[in-house]
Amino acid sequence: MKIGSQSQTLVSLSSLLDASRQQQQTQREQLQEKKIDEDRNTRVAARNSQREELIQQNRDALRKIQDDIRLKNLSKLQENEDINKEQAKSRNLNFRESFQPSSFAPNQPTFERLGQIIDIKI
Repeated sequence: MKIGSQSQTLVSLSSLLDASRQQQQTQREQLQEKKIDEDRNTRVAARNSQREELIQQNRDALRKIQDDIRLKNLSKLQENEDINKEQAKSRNLNFRESFQPSSFAPNQPTFERLGQIIDIKI
């Protein structure tokens, strides 16, 4: 390498330093972007796994409730009870006129469930 004037050497050295600084800066930016992407990916993966876990918990709870209802209905069927009896009590199909009269007369038949045959004496 031929050594020229000091100012020319200084200029060439400073240009080399500037190039190296720019390269280091771009490397830092790339590392920061990579780190940000990795953080984002880990958060997304954690969120997805938590979501899947909650979905599975809901499925398990639903399956348990369905099994309980099935067992309850089977036991009622074995005892020859009406399955819809419990549901009919809590359900009011017409809010203005209830199926159950407000005053019960001792000699009058009462409505208990849909499809019931009532013996009416005239």
